[in-house]
Amino acid sequence: MDYFNRDILPIIASRMKQDPVIVVTGARQTGKTTLCEFQLPETLDLPFSYISFDDPDERQRFQKAAVSILETIETPLIILDEVQKIPSIFDPLKLVIDRQRKKKSGSNKTFILTGSSQLLLLKNIRESLAGRVALCHMYPLSLHELTGEGGSPLLTELWRGNMMPGKVTEGFYTLSPDRVRGLVRVRDESLAWGGYPPVWSRKEPADKLNWLKDYRKTYLERDISDIGQVADIDLFATVQKLLCSRTANILSISEVARDVSLAVNTVKRYLNLLNVSFQCFLLPPYFENAGKRLIKSPKLYFPDVGLNRAILGDITINKGASYETWVFSELIKWKQLQPVEPELFFYRTSAGMEIDFLIAGEGQIIPVEVKAHDRATSADGRNIEAFIKDHPGKTNLGIIVYKGSEIAEVRKNIWAIPDWYLFGTKY
Repeated sequence: MDYFNRDILPIIASRMKQDPVIVVTGARQTGKTTLCEFQLPETLDLPFSYISFDDPDERQRFQKAAVSILETIETPLIILDEVQKIPSIFDPLKLVIDRQRKKKSGSNKTFILTGSSQLLLLKNIRESLAGRVALCHMYPLSLHELTGEGGSPLLTELWRGNMMPGKVTEGFYTLSPDRVRGLVRVRDESLAWGGYPPVWSRKEPADKLNWLKDYRKTYLERDISDIGQVADIDLFATVQKLLCSRTANILSISEVARDVSLAVNTVKRYLNLLNVSFQCFLLPPYFENAGKRLIKSPKLYFPDVGLNRAILGDITINKGASYETWVFSELIKWKQLQPVEPELFFYRTSAGMEIDFLIAGEGQIIPVEVKAHDRATSADGRNIEAFIKDHPGKTNLGIIVYKGSEIAEVRKNIWAIPDWYLFGTKY
């Protein structure tokens, strides 16, 4: 069977060496089951047992004798799918793992747990498996996964060195025209349809859009209903659409509440449900004083541009916001793959100077500006230059990511890099 190679696979394999439980969370249909049931066992060449709690008979069987069942499974890898549907599994699993630790044998088992409902899943993990579990997140397909280039993308090299390696421009101009056209074609598809794997198995645009609309319908009728905190699904859908139309903008909950004639606390609750079910993300502002980050308004992103088309219908958002949203989705997929995961912020001063993203961690910051056009100029790097001057020692490199076909240093240490080269190629 053909699969997209998932960049998180070696991360999971590495964490299995230290932790007896790996939890793979993420939105529905991001590929968690495919990765855990097929790709991971094939990569590790391990015998495994797969149990899905979508099956009501399995839920009933485990509710009666979970400890006995888990201890009698002999394979070294045990995959428990959709575990949020059986909260009672966590205490027996904790008991089995603790017994396994006491034996100190060389035949210890590793448990892979998957679940699409963060709200239900993580609460049980915190209560039962603290200190025994590694958390991994599955996103829709990144551009790097879609291109199939392998290796690490250029952004990883830039982050490791906090500078532009001398061979980058040389490598850029040695790319064959056919390879460039192929990368740009995949980029354009990703910009149009997002990264959900089932979308990429469909060729016709109408089929892609119908799948996305069905996905949204399933999310509203199944996931939100499962959580059970929404009395009026139609009203929730309206709030979802209104919030989605504001992707890549500063969030004002009071404005949204006023527009839909709801209490602020109700909108906050709906937003939290969208957040914990992986439908939207809140990006905090950057301040030297960390306390300010907690009280200032975040930016809102609905990260999958394809799903946003299904949510918004005939409502359109400007190309700049849509492109910035796509870049945000690439950044959050990339950052969790780093040995020490960096933080992501946006930057805005009281004087109105803005930078779309700051990648921050390990004593360094890389500012990233996003331009939804085919050319980048010196003016596009003005704010990054000011930020670099204000943060000496932390920031040696700035990036302008854009849709063009040239790589150039537009100001000192500020580079305009095509998106398909920054995210999609192997460096």
